[in-house]
Amino acid sequence: MTDPLTDLEAPEVLAEEQDAPEETPARAPAKHAAKAYQKTALTEATEEDLLESYAPVINQMVHRFAPLVRVTVDADDLRNIACMALLQAAHTFDPSLGVPFAVYARMRIRGSILDEIRKHQPLSRTVYSRRRDLERTIEALRIELNRQPSEVEIAARLGTSVAQYHALLDQLRPVIFVPIHQMLESDDEFGAAGHQVEDLNQSGPAEQTITKELHELIRDRIIELPKQHQKVLTLFYYEGLRMKDIAELLGVSESRICQINTEAVLSLRAYLSKKEKI
Repeated sequence: MTDPLTDLEAPEVLAEEQDAPEETPARAPAKHAAKAYQKTALTEATEEDLLESYAPVINQMVHRFAPLVRVTVDADDLRNIACMALLQAAHTFDPSLGVPFAVYARMRIRGSILDEIRKHQPLSRTVYSRRRDLERTIEALRIELNRQPSEVEIAARLGTSVAQYHALLDQLRPVIFVPIHQMLESDDEFGAAGHQVEDLNQSGPAEQTITKELHELIRDRIIELPKQHQKVLTLFYYEGLRMKDIAELLGVSESRICQINTEAVLSLRAYLSKKEKI
């Protein structure tokens, strides 16, 4: 299943594993509710219908993203903010732009959730600098070794212990959870939803070709990662599972899954950044 937040085709990395626990990502809302956005002025009844239809989508995003940061964020507050973003999306949606409302609404919902999380956990330039340094270290080792470096090798290159390396991954966790195909957009990983939607609306044949090539690079790079990294990326970004669910499936702690996800995404970012400069 393709994650609604990535629009990427999942790489074949779980064929050897047993089926994951049945947790179906939120389905698209019913047709009669989805038509609400086409009206010039939404009534209270149609707004309630739209909110009810998208409630599973909102809950899924809140439960997926809130646990990834190191601060406590009230889930009900995030839901309320996401609901407001949904209604705003319904009022401002322009079908003539050729973007499906479901895509537009999900991007607005996700953007509102991440913006609110960012307010609770402002990040310094030092954090982004550390992220870039770690990306360069991982990519340099990958080139030297002609394979993905192990945690021991990365920690040794950094001059730290594995435990200290894990602590660094925990610190960098908030700056990497983002749809995989957007990870090169800016240093601010929480990019505003409006900017993302604008880019999507303005994409032409050339941009679509570039995006397709980027997706192919991502799939090729994921296949080169260690099996555990592949599983975490696939289950979270493509299958829509929460980190908690992935932890239970793989038999490790949720914090460990977050560390694996952080390292995997940093590896992807470093690889794609290098390709972009070639």
